[in-house]
Amino acid sequence: MHWVRDEPGAVLEQEGCTSDLGLGGAFVETDRPPPVGAWIQLKLTSPTAWDPLVLRCHVRWVDEARGDRRAGFGAKFESLGRAQATALYELLQAVGFAERTA
Repeated sequence: MHWVRDEPGAVLEQEGCTSDLGLGGAFVETDRPPPVGAWIQLKLTSPTAWDPLVLRCHVRWVDEARGDRRAGFGAKFESLGRAQATALYELLQAVGFAERTA
């Protein structure tokens, strides 16, 4: 999973690991979280899709590293279109999310 700031001139892509993913947002573990309030684009890859799923997000909170736990941030997905929502749902099914929450 990768993310980049969603602002003019932002080109530095960061890497992270999605440890909690749902239809409304995600928690991303990363060594360099963006600040609270930042707009970012998450690029999620899926074993069932050729292209990454790019979602615009708003950073809602940042969690600092503690002990053996990495730093990270919570992001809320903004204005998902029908195609994005469908692709996200399919991604969640592909990784077993639907079975764990049913």
